[in-house]
Amino acid sequence: MKKLLTLITLLFVGVLYSQNSFTLYHFNAEDGGERAIANLATEFWGDAKFNSGGVQIERIGMGDNPWSHRIIFFGELGKRGRVEGDVEKYEWGLFRKRLNDYVKEWGPGYAGRFLSYAGGQPKDFPTIQIYEFTPNNAEAFQKAHEKFVKASAKTRGDRPVAFGSFDIGGGGASHWIAIGSSDFDDLMDQKVKAEKNYSKEWAEWWRTNGGFENKGNFVIRVLATFGSL
Repeated sequence: MKKLLTLITLLFVGVLYSQNSFTLYHFNAEDGGERAIANLATEFWGDAKFNSGGVQIERIGMGDNPWSHRIIFFGELGKRGRVEGDVEKYEWGLFRKRLNDYVKEWGPGYAGRFLSYAGGQPKDFPTIQIYEFTPNNAEAFQKAHEKFVKASAKTRGDRPVAFGSFDIGGGGASHWIAIGSSDFDDLMDQKVKAEKNYSKEWAEWWRTNGGFENKGNFVIRVLATFGSL
């Protein structure tokens, strides 16, 4: 019975996150504009009521991404966005106009889905490394990924690990993985612990993931989150 309940829970979580979608937009902020952008976002979304999901603003740090920031809208398919009547339609246009005063250039937009998720909220582990890639066998990769995430849960604790797809855009990648940490030192420490404590599990992951083409990775810092996953 316990195994059956565990299986039902895993299936439910898989279905839940496969219904969660996102759209993200890259941009370069004007010099010194980050604080103003965060303040504007807090003013517009700080007390927002969402049907599901929410909005997240991120600073892009080192790695293979040339843009300075990203803004991500996420939520359950068909239930994204703010509750009806929570904001007047004209306010969105006014917010975008004010936001553009601090944006030097808008970049590409992507859209996709969350396929699995483990751990806590990104806002509690705001330094996140993102890997973008194209698996040769998406089903095999997801299975190998989720097995390793489960095996490494004791060391990882509540640090979030998300896996998903790019369905529109993606810069040449079809999938992504995001791994959260408290800060940069914690991120590097987790890498050391994973290599030290899970060499057998890593070997199995490489053997069973079906192969993939790496498209790059980079680190982001969560500046503000409104709503929740």
